[in-house]
Amino acid sequence: MTMASIVTTSPGAGLRALLGEFAQMAALVETQLSEAISALERRDVALAERVVRSDLKVDACHRRVDERALAILRAGALTDRQFREAASLLKLSADLERVGDLAKNVAKRTIAVALEAPAPSAVAGVVRMGRASLRQLSDILNALQSGNLDAAQAVWRGDNDLDELYNSLYGEVVAAMSGARGAVNPGVHLLFIVKNFERIGDHATNIAEAIHFVETGAHFAEERPKGDDPGAPPKPDRS
Repeated sequence: MTMASIVTTSPGAGLRALLGEFAQMAALVETQLSEAISALERRDVALAERVVRSDLKVDACHRRVDERALAILRAGALTDRQFREAASLLKLSADLERVGDLAKNVAKRTIAVALEAPAPSAVAGVVRMGRASLRQLSDILNALQSGNLDAAQAVWRGDNDLDELYNSLYGEVVAAMSGARGAVNPGVHLLFIVKNFERIGDHATNIAEAIHFVETGAHFAEERPKGDDPGAPPKPDRS
């Protein structure tokens, strides 16, 4: 039985409401990230500003998910599987909220980049990584909805590919910064943006691990795949 079906067939309205709130939050975050990438690609300040404002809706959803999940856990009378599900959704709402923050930070830096003249090749590469991080997020949210362990494991293993793309782009952006006058300031913003995309992949991996735990009652036996960071890359933005 999948995560979606157990909530649908459960007599507890609380679990059904929890899944509904979580699905709403997931849709908001996915849209927020997609629009942040589009704003960067087009250097669209108005769209970037809309992405920043939309984070308030994500935060409100996060609070509702947490409240419902805590109420369900306090009430008790759950099967082991239902307990794992409610506890995991409580944790994963924090992952989604953080993805929303990262998308908002991409949008904020896009506003700054739009006032500069970044190297087109560097921007194209960062957008490419943004699309890759969005695919990871979309794939893992679909796997979460269907309880698809194979899809979850594919995302979990794919995080290493995203890390390798990050390492490659880091070098490309640094090279662009040193190769053109006036490229340093926009290049710094692009480095932070690409790091934020890399961190979104990490949160997708967290969701993959939670799916495995809910569906099997156990954690992944293997160690999480992780690539090496190049040099001393910037830490992701903090809100």
